[in-house]
Amino acid sequence: MRIILFLLLFVTAYSLAEEDKHPWYLNIRGNKAFSSFQLEEQLDVPEEFGMMDTTKQDFMMRLSLENIKALYYSRGFYSLDISMEIQRDIISADSVVRGYFISIRDGERYRFDGIKLISPPERTVAIDTSGLNTAQDHYYNQEDIAEDMENIQKAYRREGYLHATLSSVEFLDTAQKKIRVEITVNPGAKVIMGNMVSESFRSRDKRNRQDTIKEAGLTDTTWLSSLWKIPQGEIIDGNQYHSFRSKLYSTQLFTQIKMRDSLRQDGLSDVYLEATERIPGEMRYGFFYEEIYGFGAHASAKHKNFFGHFHEFSTSGIVAQHKQETSVGYANPLLFGTSFSFIPTAIRFEDHVTLNHEKINPPAYPDSLEERYEVINRADLTFGITKHIRFRGTLDTRYVNKNEDKLFKLKAETALTFDYTDDYFNPVKGIRLAPTFGAGSNWNGNIQNLTMVGNPYTYGELTVNLYHPLFWTFNGAVSGSVGKFFAKAHEDDARVFYQGGSRSVRGYRFRSIYASYTDSVCVDDDCTKQKERINTGLTPLYYRLNEEIRWTFPWKSWQRWQIVQFYDWTLVTDNESIYAKRESESLGLGVRYHWQFLTFRLDYAFKKDLSNWSPEAFGWGRFAFDLSQTF
Repeated sequence: MRIILFLLLFVTAYSLAEEDKHPWYLNIRGNKAFSSFQLEEQLDVPEEFGMMDTTKQDFMMRLSLENIKALYYSRGFYSLDISMEIQRDIISADSVVRGYFISIRDGERYRFDGIKLISPPERTVAIDTSGLNTAQDHYYNQEDIAEDMENIQKAYRREGYLHATLSSVEFLDTAQKKIRVEITVNPGAKVIMGNMVSESFRSRDKRNRQDTIKEAGLTDTTWLSSLWKIPQGEIIDGNQYHSFRSKLYSTQLFTQIKMRDSLRQDGLSDVYLEATERIPGEMRYGFFYEEIYGFGAHASAKHKNFFGHFHEFSTSGIVAQHKQETSVGYANPLLFGTSFSFIPTAIRFEDHVTLNHEKINPPAYPDSLEERYEVINRADLTFGITKHIRFRGTLDTRYVNKNEDKLFKLKAETALTFDYTDDYFNPVKGIRLAPTFGAGSNWNGNIQNLTMVGNPYTYGELTVNLYHPLFWTFNGAVSGSVGKFFAKAHEDDARVFYQGGSRSVRGYRFRSIYASYTDSVCVDDDCTKQKERINTGLTPLYYRLNEEIRWTFPWKSWQRWQIVQFYDWTLVTDNESIYAKRESESLGLGVRYHWQFLTFRLDYAFKKDLSNWSPEAFGWGRFAFDLSQTF
């Protein structure tokens, strides 16, 4: 047995030695405009660099040095002075370590010195160049030139020049440290609308990649052509031309959309649209764990493009330890989507009717059960206002039978999402802002004598998420959130702003942090016995802060894993002073595993009292498990 262990250790040591066949290190000095971490990433040295022959290593490093130069030049550092020295450190007779020393002097950064547009006089489109980035005395940035060219091209497309092409030339003034930009526009001919011709296809057999024969799709092509709103004989607005294609993609019904125009003898141009459809049917099933509902399973089925007019019908079901739910839904992803040309996406309408039964522990009484039966109708209207801004409007009506109390509930909510992150599902850099405003009311469950219970209420919420790379494979993420009920709500509605749980303050029971006061109530008619009653706030105001430092494993085979340090804090108060405020926090560590669109998350809060650093007792309730990132 010992011999086998010795052989295994020997093979492992030998393998590690082979992996580091030609050890090397990198030293960057003198850089000011960019961090050493940014420059090391820009070098883009391959993982197998240490396995290469030393001659090839030197060649690759000199080649990679051009990447650093390109980065500096793209930001206007044309006075850059960069050099590299190669040093051989002799460790022993059989061991030599190569060191690459890169010396950088950034120099002075160049600025823009105006812009000149060149285009044929008879096909010139009036453009106010004073508002362009390159017309300002800004620091040079290649991205600003690309943005200006895109805006100029949009201006020409708006006038019907669909095939306008642009090129740019930059003139350097080394004495003044200025760069003048000259953009040449070749507009081509104006495109005037003729007929709209649409075709839809679906692949005959996805498993046979050699099969190029296509079957007709489900989409009614005559109806699809009618969505095009530019009448015959009018100049085609190129921006509307391209947004039409984007809107069709945003329905998520197509895998490929091709559009082209063809000039006719009468001077008009026919527009041809070829759309390849996705598989219309979809079925999903799986298992989950939700902190409040426990373990469960879910299944759903959906069919898109009924009657060839993009109608969607769906059904779904959930069976969990404390929840059973079934729903049917209808959606139309192009409701008025082409009538409003200024909206860049399809306008999606979706409605779900849901039957729900659940047993949960109410916030103030974890030892008791709250059973409810609900009939819910929820309608959502969503669309993109711009590429980065999305709108959602929701109308939620429901009948609730909870512990013998019967209520009709009505709530309307509007929300905006401003998303400027690099990845919607797992962002590393950027900002996301989400303001929400809502209003609702409650009515008794007697349809024959319907009266309002309490007064209407309104509420608002704002969440800001910030993401930023720190160093190496460490990334920082911070989320701040504030929410307030502006008028007294029913307890069932107010508890939405109570805190605690795996997506709020970890280590605490779900919605167990709230403003409250206690009083006594009689148990019998003579009031000889009394019990303590907890009254929770009905006009809550909360502040919450979540911080995470996420370390992604740098090894290629382990890059789906993360180790996370987190800190959560919240303060919940109420408009009425009789409710005592509650402040809570937690500090802990967690692990993440990314799989496609899911993130398996396990966190443990090892400190809930940060007034001292004494160790705290282990508790299963301090674990938080979820299938998503916290924020």
